[in-house]
Order: sequence, then C-alpha cells, then structure tokens
Amino acid sequence: MELDQIEEKIRGFIESEFPNSGEELENTTNLLEDWFVDSFGIINTLMFLENEFGVNVDRADITPGNFKSVHTLSLLVQGRLSNVK
Repeated sequence: MELDQIEEKIRGFIESEFPNSGEELENTTNLLEDWFVDSFGIINTLMFLENEFGVNVDRADITPGNFKSVHTLSLLVQGRLSNVK
C-alpha cells in the first residue's frame, strides 16, 4: 500500500475520532500537542492501525515520535506492512 493511501486512512480516522474545532488536519500536524490526542486516543489509534491495516505494533514502537503526526504513523504502518510480505 502506498504511503499516501495510508496517510489518507489515518487522517480520516483521526478527524472523525478526535474533532478539533474545525482546524484542518495536515499530515505533519503534531497530534500530541496541536490536535490534543491523549493516552486514550493513542490506544484507540493503535487499535485502529492493527484492525485497519492488519499490522502488529510492538510496545517499543509506542513512542511520542511514532505517534507525533499522521505522517509518522503512516511510516510506522508502512514499515510493518513491508515486514509482513
């Protein structure tokens, strides 16, 4: 799956689950600081990634750096998908 397709799906999920006063979510928007995704949001996002993309995210990968933006989440998913093949 292409990176832009992954980003689109993740962005759609974040926008629907964590509405943020009408601001537009960009792939580089800081989810933890600017979009107010909290620890429960990270867990929900993690479950979405595992269900939507069929990837297994290791505990070691649950870091602020990986969950910082739609783009960093997409890179994590793309890396996991390439390991599955």
